Amino acid sequence: MIDPIRMVVGAMLWLILGVATAQTAGAGIKGTAHDPGIWSFGFEQQVCVMCHAPHNTNTQGPLWNRAANNTNYTLYASSTMNASAGQPGSVSKLCLSCHDGTVGILDYGGATGGMTLAEANSCTNPLGCSTVLGTNLSNDHPVGITYDAALATADKGLNDPSTKTVTIGSTVSKSGTIATTLLSSGKVECSSCHDVHNIYTVAGSTGTSKGLVKVGMAGSSLCLQCHTK
Repeated sequence: MIDPIRMVVGAMLWLILGVATAQTAGAGIKGTAHDPGIWSFGFEQQVCVMCHAPHNTNTQGPLWNRAANNTNYTLYASSTMNASAGQPGSVSKLCLSCHDGTVGILDYGGATGGMTLAEANSCTNPLGCSTVLGTNLSNDHPVGITYDAALATADKGLNDPSTKTVTIGSTVSKSGTIATTLLSSGKVECSSCHDVHNIYTVAGSTGTSKGLVKVGMAGSSLCLQCHTK
């Protein structure tokens, strides 16, 4: 039987995701939508435990404390691509464990059957569905793509990831090549654009710098780190 507190928390999450984006870039998870402490239900004050735990975890991610995500996704495809999108890599599946709406928001620590993000956010308003990607990723930026110098040579619209320098974050920042700062094991993944831990993110909460992005969207700057247009 599902704990009613878990259901209430799930039902409230759509509100949290809307109000918790006023975080300070570089300040860490506290105060963001990934901080269970902001829910103020008093039963969960451990910031990390919904995703990580020191014991009895699974191998899908670093000390991963959530239910495993074994979903196969419908992938993006285009005749103009010089690469083929693969299934999301392990780092993207960690994000999708909530954001595809298949795993319960509070399905951690061995618990299952909780309300999913898709259920908590009923999506009656299209603007309220942005956090629920679903399992059909054909209308989203492809992930699971190997992005290397060979791809940049084949596609003249891409920068060489081994030489192009980018700077991520604002309050806390670092610079390096695309390969070292944006890619995960040489591939484009969710973490290429977003920093789930809110360290190397840009300041602000609306418009050009929302969504825990590593580079601001003003002038399409985030896109132009990789794409040359």
